[in-house]
Amino acid sequence: MTLNIGQFKKNLTVIVLCGGKGQRLRPLTSDIPKPLIKIRNKALLEYIINHLLKFNIKNIIVASGYKNHLIKKFISNKYKNKVEVIYTGIKTDILTRIKKITEKKEGDFLVCYGDTLVDININKLAKFYLLNKNKIVLSSYELKSSFGIININKKNNAVLKFEEKPNLGVWFNIGYILFSQKYCRMLSRFKKFEFFLNFCANKKLMMSFKHPGKHITVNTITELENAKSQIKKFI
Repeated sequence: MTLNIGQFKKNLTVIVLCGGKGQRLRPLTSDIPKPLIKIRNKALLEYIINHLLKFNIKNIIVASGYKNHLIKKFISNKYKNKVEVIYTGIKTDILTRIKKITEKKEGDFLVCYGDTLVDININKLAKFYLLNKNKIVLSSYELKSSFGIININKKNNAVLKFEEKPNLGVWFNIGYILFSQKYCRMLSRFKKFEFFLNFCANKKLMMSFKHPGKHITVNTITELENAKSQIKKFI
């Protein structure tokens, strides 16, 4: 089977979700939207867009909401004529943001979160998707414990095994969700994006691309502080 990844990327629309208020990052997000919070002098959104451009992605749309004017100003200054901003409302759920954009576009879509940095190989992701063309592909990352894990004997409480911060064998959603036009027509049947994903999983319409590389999500002040040290691995 011949896979034309270059042609696929030409017809791909990437949606970067940047509309939320980022309330768990208050007071930082009182003045700026979460995707514009900086780590080592670069906004989260800048890391995301630069990564997409590195893989020669041409059609990038930022789905904005909260502090839309700041998002638009940032994109105009940094990525004029390279990235489009579409205002999708402030009190808007993810499903509605996606629908507002997919209704105007055709082809395949890649949805990313504006608060998540991943060094995912988009060419490999595209190849995996093309090999599973009739499925939605959701990228995942293995959960790692923040603590030392011990295995204890139930009878006498003797410690049988100790592992320092092991991988837990549990995978979680990190965005980079790929789906075709046909799934867009299904979105209106659901109230939330998570309901849509759960339905697709139950109907065996979804595959997971396991990302083995690096991952940073910034939802809280603690995660932001951790990201400042982790970001060195991305640079």
